[in-house]
Amino acid sequence: MEQLPLALLLLGAFVVSMASSLAQHRYYMRTVNRLTAEEHRAGVTLVSGRATGRFRGAVVLLLVRQSDEVVERALVMQGISIFARFRESPQLSGQLRTASSRAASAAAARAVEDARDRYRRMRSGGRTLRSAVGRTRTAR
Repeated sequence: MEQLPLALLLLGAFVVSMASSLAQHRYYMRTVNRLTAEEHRAGVTLVSGRATGRFRGAVVLLLVRQSDEVVERALVMQGISIFARFRESPQLSGQLRTASSRAASAAAARAVEDARDRYRRMRSGGRTLRSAVGRTRTAR
């Protein structure tokens, strides 16, 4: 009985954490759906990438023109809380292969690399190859 307040506090923290995670996921889905509706046309692909970090992560949404692999539009979400929001990132526009070098932070650069790898896997039909050292790379 003495530990009831602690148990209720932990339960309340768990419920708040679940609710805030659900809110963040709903925000992400609304942003993806809005971007898809705005940019729905032939020859472009919407791809996302993410990077986790000890204190700060990043999520990117890249709109890539398929004909020449150029990023036409980019949105980046960085932060350590559920209050992080997507922001336009025009410096990522340009060639996809060099977009990570134009990122504003290391976490955003890793997220762009993840998105680039996902884009290449989609374009190759999802095939991956194992190299001699055991790293996975995309089939070309």
